[in-house]
Amino acid sequence: MECHYAILGVELNADDGAIKKAYRKAALKYHPDKNPNCLEEATEKFRLVQAAYDVLSDPQERAWYDRHREEILHRKKYENYKENSFDLWEYFSPSAYKGFGDDANGFYAVYRDVFKKIDVEDQPFKDEGSAGDEWMPCFGNSESDYDDVVHEFYSSWQSYCTHLSYVWESQYDVKEAPNRRVARLVEKENKKVRDKHKKKRNELVRELVSFVRKRDPRVKAHKAELERIATEQAVKAEERRMSEMRAKAEEAALYDQENFEELVKHNERVSQLENMMRDEFGFSSDEDSDNSDQNSEEEQEYSDDMFCVACNKMFKSVMGMRNHQKSKKHKENMNRLKEEMQEEVSVDDITEDPNREEIEDKVDDRKLTKKQKKQKRQRQKLLSNMMESEPLKTEDFEEKIDPVQESDEVSKLETEIDGDIAENEKSIADDIGNTADCNGDNETSVISD
Repeated sequence: MECHYAILGVELNADDGAIKKAYRKAALKYHPDKNPNCLEEATEKFRLVQAAYDVLSDPQERAWYDRHREEILHRKKYENYKENSFDLWEYFSPSAYKGFGDDANGFYAVYRDVFKKIDVEDQPFKDEGSAGDEWMPCFGNSESDYDDVVHEFYSSWQSYCTHLSYVWESQYDVKEAPNRRVARLVEKENKKVRDKHKKKRNELVRELVSFVRKRDPRVKAHKAELERIATEQAVKAEERRMSEMRAKAEEAALYDQENFEELVKHNERVSQLENMMRDEFGFSSDEDSDNSDQNSEEEQEYSDDMFCVACNKMFKSVMGMRNHQKSKKHKENMNRLKEEMQEEVSVDDITEDPNREEIEDKVDDRKLTKKQKKQKRQRQKLLSNMMESEPLKTEDFEEKIDPVQESDEVSKLETEIDGDIAENEKSIADDIGNTADCNGDNETSVISD
């Protein structure tokens, strides 16, 4: 039985327009009136064309035909196919061939015939005009080129998919189904069985390809050649890397030598310039360094002036520092700091060893951070300024006088003060009398005149 698609000369996925066009062309070609010389043959061909178009033009009949196409075409034809197929398991053994020569029993001749038979079995089930209609690549012989023959053979056969439909393995006949629901179930079961046999066939052929490839002397030679090339490339790459490293090392050594020479020349020029400055101006770069140290100290003092010890804040401008000093919070913190410092001064022993204070200051400085040391210096500076502006009275540190002795001295002072007051009053009265006499004399002289 011939396929309806092959009768009309269209593909399996052809649309309705292509099918109708192909039908008209075939009907004109095989119409009995157009072929009077071969009337019977033309009539039979025309009947088949008409039947194919009737099936493919109806969507439902075409869908049913597509689902059962393999069974309709191959079931009766390949009903006893299993008995005629050869067994591949006997070729999974080295005893299947004798040596790796090109003779009849050799490795290449045996497996070339095996893969040829597999391809021949698939040919009747391949769709005409499809991509799988071509023959599979040949196995070749011992002299075959790897890239042209061997590589192409293994790349194709390692992804082998059989074209056998296995319709003869179907358990049920769709035509015997009483209704559509049962027909669907029958189709499903038959397809499951066919797919199972196809998968088994594909795995078997692919395993045979792997078995042959592992023992193929051409593949082994190609692998050895690739390993040799890879080794040579690795050696060349290592040599190139070592040569580059040596070149870089030499370049670095030359660069260091040039830099050393330049450094020596630079030092010589600096010494010459220092001698010229000493002879011409009477100073050298050492004095400049001292000046720079002084400048750095001045900058440090300037930065210290911009730091508020009482509030623990640093300011960027003088105006900001002045505005802060006028604030109420700053004044409160300053008063609190003065009280704390006065308490510390009153508690400290004046006769304490100064060397001990220096030692304690050094120990404290070791424990303090840079910021804390800076705050400590600011507080000491502030304390010294306060001592200069408001010196402490010695009476604060003298011992208290006895109350009895103090009362006697007070009484003496009171008597002395009273005597001084009396003398002052007497002298004032005498001065007033003398002034009055002078005034009387002057008035008398004026009246007489």
